[in-house]
Amino acid sequence: MLVPRYFLFFAALLTLLVTALPATAEPPFPPCVGGSIYFTAHTIDSLLFQNPDLYHDLYVFKCITTIVLTADSGGEAANHTRLLELERGLENAYKFMSDVSSGDADDNQSVSALTEATTREAPQDFLITCNGTEQSVAVANDTTAQIGEHTVSVSPLLGRSNVQIIYLRLPQSEYFGKGYNAYSEESLAKLYNSEIPQISTTDGKVTYTLQHVKDIIATIIRDRRANDIHMLNYFEALNTDEGDQLDHADRIVSAKLVMNVMEDMGFNGNVKVYASDSLRMLRNNLNTPDYIKKVDAFFEYAKHDPDMCQSLDECGQRRQNLDVSKTKYAEVDHVAEFLKREYYVE
Repeated sequence: MLVPRYFLFFAALLTLLVTALPATAEPPFPPCVGGSIYFTAHTIDSLLFQNPDLYHDLYVFKCITTIVLTADSGGEAANHTRLLELERGLENAYKFMSDVSSGDADDNQSVSALTEATTREAPQDFLITCNGTEQSVAVANDTTAQIGEHTVSVSPLLGRSNVQIIYLRLPQSEYFGKGYNAYSEESLAKLYNSEIPQISTTDGKVTYTLQHVKDIIATIIRDRRANDIHMLNYFEALNTDEGDQLDHADRIVSAKLVMNVMEDMGFNGNVKVYASDSLRMLRNNLNTPDYIKKVDAFFEYAKHDPDMCQSLDECGQRRQNLDVSKTKYAEVDHVAEFLKREYYVE
């Protein structure tokens, strides 16, 4: 049977259009199983509180998935650029640790060994200049993955087959769980305590109920088939009267959510629970090689976070000049202590 030429032309055109569509969706998880899942609340958490364990996993090329539940926009709804910048900082820190572990680091000299007066310049590989001005804007990560019924933002970490970071981008809260006005005072703590029925992402595009968040966590644990779960301190209690709460409310709630899900699932793998903000009250316990790796990774991130200290000297001075009796706790003042410690909670 003869086929009209115009039909062949339109068939070829349709094929060309379909194959030319941009592929922005990633498989939900890396093409590997086992390894570790790191559950965190804030972008910085895995670098401050779960490292050097994180580095050790990267060193042996384990399959790694990190989940970041909240996004730090500084409480400003219009400050989406800030949270993207911090995400790029986290990805660069992971890439740095991956390169060091594989022997592919661009610079063999440890940044922690450099003279502290040396200025660390932020990399420009993900920044663009707008309209010929000096203003730089972070390029958004538009890669997404389907996790259960939900589409979430992910970073495949520049194509590395064993590492992935998943961002839910829920609004970060104040220390005791109060939400910011910019996000209708929504927070994880309020969602967990049934004070609000749902919570929206910082860009307002997605709304989750508590069950939705749990479903995402459950899908990740079930489908990733990890051997080890790394989480923050779920033992810590939430205080409503701003009393002696040792850890940030986001960190407490993120850990409680993960533990609730694991209990419902009957997860029987290995679980490591980490101290977070309370590290400031403990003794230094890292050996020199681990300390150096943790410091180097942190400063790769810090290049993208103007609130963080940019040298060991500055980190130390912030803590030394701090009057804890007059100043409210802020993690940025205690980085020097966090970098020297990693503790499990039992």
